[in-house]
Amino acid sequence: MPYLNEGERRSLLDELSGMRLWRAKFKLRLMDPKARLLYMRNVQRSGEWHTRYVLESLGTQVTLVETNHAENTQYRNKQKFEFVNVIVEPTADNRG
Repeated sequence: MPYLNEGERRSLLDELSGMRLWRAKFKLRLMDPKARLLYMRNVQRSGEWHTRYVLESLGTQVTLVETNHAENTQYRNKQKFEFVNVIVEPTADNRG
């Protein structure tokens, strides 16, 4: 299976940014049978939670970015994650 080029990665970015988080995760899992979850809801920047999938057969890594709008006023806080951004990058072996 050929790697995704820049135009295909851009169209994937546009398609995923219009979806809900669970739907985007499902689509990524279906796109590549060798897809693997690198990390889930890992804090990479202040106020942002990142989930990264590596699509090895397609030579692409996709990062789904969420923010949390929970209020810390209750004993048990309900988390309110909001899906805000998608980052689509080539892997190191994808030169296209």
